[in-house]
Amino acid sequence: MSVDFGNPSNKAAFQAYSQLTLVSRFKQHLETGRDFGDQTIEEIESQMGLSEFMDAIKSDKVVNPGLSREVSDFHNGILRDRMRLSGDVAYAGQVSSIINKAFKLGLVGNDQELIRKYK
Repeated sequence: MSVDFGNPSNKAAFQAYSQLTLVSRFKQHLETGRDFGDQTIEEIESQMGLSEFMDAIKSDKVVNPGLSREVSDFHNGILRDRMRLSGDVAYAGQVSSIINKAFKLGLVGNDQELIRKYK
């Protein structure tokens, strides 16, 4: 599936996806010292892609009830900063809504990162 980034909803989904993957990994790097790009082939292949993430958000189905929760303080801080600094409150609100939904659907692990692929 190709993603139309001219669509504001898709841009917001990409921004949310990036926060739940890259930003979370960088946080782990800062906390543990693990190399930022230090992943095995198996880890890379098992990651949830953007299209799968967007499908999961659209499906509105809880995929992991044990992880269904409110947004973490870490991600809330990023969302507050985005809202304050972005200059586009509506867009920041879209990103925030997607991240909130990802948490409620159980798509975010306890490590603050998007979970691996699911069935």
